[in-house]
Amino acid sequence: MAVRPLASPSPQARRQAQILALQAALVARDVPLIERLLGQWVHRQGVSALTALSQELDAANPEAWAWWQTLQSPAPEPVLEDSMLVAAEPLVPLPRLEPQLPRATRPAPAPSHPAVVQLRAWLPDQETRRAA
Repeated sequence: MAVRPLASPSPQARRQAQILALQAALVARDVPLIERLLGQWVHRQGVSALTALSQELDAANPEAWAWWQTLQSPAPEPVLEDSMLVAAEPLVPLPRLEPQLPRATRPAPAPSHPAVVQLRAWLPDQETRRAA
């Protein structure tokens, strides 16, 4: 009896499997897995499909989706009152340090490969360049 190769799943089956994996990751509160699966979703379905996915995930498990949305929303900036401000010393700009490279005492020797010598023969010499 010959072994039949397995048929690859349909796009709809792959989509449904990915949604189920996302739902499981949301229930488990597995942030790295959720981020990876959402990245795959965007790669395969496109950014425009995220709104439909979010609605589907929200309908399946509103509490888990709300948890994910609170993680994704930026934290509000703390409000400081005048009484909370402390007089800070003015910041002194630090001097910019440039990397110190060793200086060559003499130029590096020219390569002595025969092909380089042939190419240099086509270049004008220093006297010709100074005259121009």
